[in-house]
Amino acid sequence: MGTVQELELEFQKNKDYKKRILLYSRAAAIYPFENWQVRLIQCNLEMYRYEEAIEIYNDTMELYAREMGSPPTEEMQKCFEGIELMDENHRRNTGDGNRWKDMDKVFLGKKNDIKKAIFGEEIKGAYYCAYPSFVDYCRMVARAKARNRFSAVLMFLTLSQRERKEMQKQMDLSGQMLLLKKVLGESLRTGDAYTRYGNRHFILMLVKTGIEDCGAIFQRIEAAYTRNSGKGELWYYADMTQELKEAVL
Repeated sequence: MGTVQELELEFQKNKDYKKRILLYSRAAAIYPFENWQVRLIQCNLEMYRYEEAIEIYNDTMELYAREMGSPPTEEMQKCFEGIELMDENHRRNTGDGNRWKDMDKVFLGKKNDIKKAIFGEEIKGAYYCAYPSFVDYCRMVARAKARNRFSAVLMFLTLSQRERKEMQKQMDLSGQMLLLKKVLGESLRTGDAYTRYGNRHFILMLVKTGIEDCGAIFQRIEAAYTRNSGKGELWYYADMTQELKEAVL
């Protein structure tokens, strides 16, 4: 670990972004739970490689959910919040108007890439996102409900082992969770969102849906899961959280 940190300092001193990215990528592969992904994300952000940073972020969220059964560290969850780009190219003298204009040109040059990243994907099925993004989405729904009256429900979905004597071997939990993720995307509406939480759980945000509708929605999910060779057993709990209730009242 000490050698990695020494190389990091050397590459930072020489402003060698490519070597830093290679270093962080290798370190993250060897030490996947030591938060090297945070440095990798920050380095990509400093290079305006936002799509790459988001991809690493989401992949890391999936890794923690799959292997650790829990959300990643607070540092990882907040790596996009209030991040300071400390590279010299991003520290601009407020009195230098030409440099500000140069940065504005870079920003405007990214316009088409940004629009493509936001609107380029075909809207099909429910929206899957990493847990922190899901939290932001739910907060946005709660704020929207403050101005427009509509119902919204959180559904907590769990995958369990079937209790049958004839089942001699443990089911492939990882494979079954991937199958369930696909089933959820296809069974829910485009306005709904869902996220993986831990190694056996999903959380669903169902908009314009009442608690009384959740039974039918769950039956649709369960039927699709079984139809696609699902081996586990599903159960759910639905709730309109206090924050959502207050936004409606």
